[in-house]
Amino acid sequence: MMPEFSSDLSFSKVSMTSIRSFSRLYLTPLLTAFAGGYLFTWGFVSLVIVVLSAGGSDFHAAEQTALLLAVPVFLVLFLWLFISRRTLLTHVMAFGGAALMSALALWGQSALISGGI
Repeated sequence: MMPEFSSDLSFSKVSMTSIRSFSRLYLTPLLTAFAGGYLFTWGFVSLVIVVLSAGGSDFHAAEQTALLLAVPVFLVLFLWLFISRRTLLTHVMAFGGAALMSALALWGQSALISGGI
């Protein structure tokens, strides 16, 4: 005798609801914290290299210093973005800071290359 299967779709509804809630509660903050932390750290490293190079430091020494500072900066920012309940404020600060530091580093690099600084 064959077992009877019900045509109830409640399992798929619960499954989709749990996937959406998992994505909204855990996956989205994780991805935005990773992206925001990475971009902020990129801008930070770029700006530190430009500032130290403009200050007379050797490029490779400035690069090593910036990359050594990048690990704790990324870790602190990632945890802050992931844990924070004020997501709009923290994400605007992270992504806005990343854009601002990257723009300043680009300007400073072009000024260094042209001999303006």
